[in-house]
Amino acid sequence: MTEPVDDEVLLDRFRHWLRQARAEPLDQEPPVAAAEPEVGLLRLVEEFTALRHEVKLQTKGSRGLQEQTEALLPAIRQAVEQMRSVEPREAQAAWAAAKPLAEALADLDEALDRGRAQLEKARQAVTDPAGDERVHALEKLQAGQSWLVRRFTQTYHRAALELLGQNSHAPSRPLFDALLEGYSLIQTRLRRAMDAEQLRPIEALGRPVDPERMTVLEVVHDSSRPPAVVVEEVRRGYTWRNRMLRYAEVRATRAAAPTPPPP
Repeated sequence: MTEPVDDEVLLDRFRHWLRQARAEPLDQEPPVAAAEPEVGLLRLVEEFTALRHEVKLQTKGSRGLQEQTEALLPAIRQAVEQMRSVEPREAQAAWAAAKPLAEALADLDEALDRGRAQLEKARQAVTDPAGDERVHALEKLQAGQSWLVRRFTQTYHRAALELLGQNSHAPSRPLFDALLEGYSLIQTRLRRAMDAEQLRPIEALGRPVDPERMTVLEVVHDSSRPPAVVVEEVRRGYTWRNRMLRYAEVRATRAAAPTPPPP
């Protein structure tokens, strides 16, 4: 607690103040202090009322913004779904548009393989050494005849040799070699185009039957081969861009009979 102030001390202080007041000029006005607004109940009510109106306006604006957002949300979701579905539809449209080209490349590849196989068979038949053997046999037969027979059959012998010479492989081999070489060049270019388009043949011959990639046209009985194995490729199948373009049509051995459950 503070100690009580002595009366004499208070009086001395008052006297000192009076002397100072007398020393000041009488015409000098005391400085006017800035008027401070009085804070009363009315002022508080006004402030709270203004704050209430501001809160109402803000709440109303927020509700309007929320309603607009809720109204736009389905449209935004629909737009997002449409954007997500654009790419698959474009890919499907591009796949459908280019599918005829892929099918044409597959048909050309299969036709070239079949043509090459036929050319190889024809070359093998024409270049059979039996033609040379026939020529030598005819020469030996002619040499074993008497000079009189040789003289009378000389014209026939030459004609026979010319006929056999036309069927010999000497003039035919270069022709078949050139045809096969041309086939190889065409097939090489075609395979490059197929690789660029991701067009790949399905390997079927000698492989197990794959129902997802092959169609069995005929079932054959062959005990020397495993069951459900492709023994002949009737029509080649192809995949394009990791999708099935055409199923392989094959002939396969019969599948093994299911083993009956034990009794």
